[in-house]
Amino acid sequence: MRRHPRTMVFAFVTALMLATSSGAPSRAAEPVQVTYWYPVDLGGGLANLMQSLVDDFNAGHPDVHVTASYTGNYDLTFQKIQAASLAGNLPDIGAIVNDHTQVLAPAGTLEDLDGFVRKAGGKTYLARFFPSLLLNSYSGGKLYSLPFQRSVPVLYYNKDAFAKAGIAGPPATWTEFAADAQKLTARNGADVTRWGAEFPLEAYNWIYYALVYQAGGDVISSDLKHLDLDRPAAVSAMQYWWDLVNKYKVMPAYTPWPQGSQDFASEKTAMVVYSSGAQAFFRQSAKFKWGLVRMPRGDRSGVAIGGGNLVMFKKSPAQEEASWKFVSWMLEPAQQARWSARSGYIAVVRSAWNLPELKAVVAEYPEVLETVKQLDAAYYEPSAPNFTQVRDALHDTLQDILANKVALRAGLSAVNAKGNALLANRP
Repeated sequence: MRRHPRTMVFAFVTALMLATSSGAPSRAAEPVQVTYWYPVDLGGGLANLMQSLVDDFNAGHPDVHVTASYTGNYDLTFQKIQAASLAGNLPDIGAIVNDHTQVLAPAGTLEDLDGFVRKAGGKTYLARFFPSLLLNSYSGGKLYSLPFQRSVPVLYYNKDAFAKAGIAGPPATWTEFAADAQKLTARNGADVTRWGAEFPLEAYNWIYYALVYQAGGDVISSDLKHLDLDRPAAVSAMQYWWDLVNKYKVMPAYTPWPQGSQDFASEKTAMVVYSSGAQAFFRQSAKFKWGLVRMPRGDRSGVAIGGGNLVMFKKSPAQEEASWKFVSWMLEPAQQARWSARSGYIAVVRSAWNLPELKAVVAEYPEVLETVKQLDAAYYEPSAPNFTQVRDALHDTLQDILANKVALRAGLSAVNAKGNALLANRP
């Protein structure tokens, strides 16, 4: 019996489909390749911890593969991002110092995250974070970054030195801090063998900003167009620091930022205001009993929150979806608890503090919660499109004021005038 042509064609197609399905399995789609640049003064252990997080993500997400690269400190990372932008080879994701959001977003480098956050729950999603950690996440009303590795300046103090000096507990006010620092400063003739305290000076003028806030002032206006460095609060803050160096002689005129942690660990200073992210280092390095508390208050408590935020650079929709998968995973409570417990950075998601890993840390080191409490008295870290130049000018002037190379009021007024001119000439 002769078969109908249609029947023959159908049989052939069916046989072909069966052969395909019963043969070797079809090749799985290749994962989307995502590049991630991360900075911070991460050495050894923390760099390994970051890589272990990335490895765990890759193992659990076969459709995305993240390649992480350590890019130096925040400033070096910023420079590399600028160079990569000009060359057209930006990474997909970056961890940037939080105040660089206001520099990179207006330049059109970053992708705004509003759409991704809206799909993730909108206001409910953002409510997972401590509110003050989002202060530097916006530019022009849009969300461009999310907090990841955040820190606040806190006061570390040598409990053994306090006991020997007959000081019952850590200082809570500017007045108490100055008095304690005098008792703790040790001299052998004209030589200082141990400073009572140190305020390390770094590129972001972090401690000075905190002093300004504690004096009841602001550094920059809410519209990011005018500086307040010639106002009474800013002058009072600088005067307090100058007095500690030149009047009470309880701290050196200049301590580079990396030296501050080394000086405290080696007992060259009895107190140091430093990043809360240094806790892991001190636990490993300090051979004495120490504690940490919030910075002593002036007219009020106040700090500028530092540390890094995660950002996504403008890419294709598929690339951005893959990038968001990694960013959102890194901000889940489990990853935040792991990162915070092993680094000392603040877990930015509230619920992370209820997980066993962080609860164990708090049980052993109750002072960790001081870093979280200080978030309630946190303010905007000064930034604007042209603020890097303002920041650098202020840094140099602070150093000159403390070394008596420039008069205090005149120096601050000069930076204020120069800074306002730079802010007015924004791109």
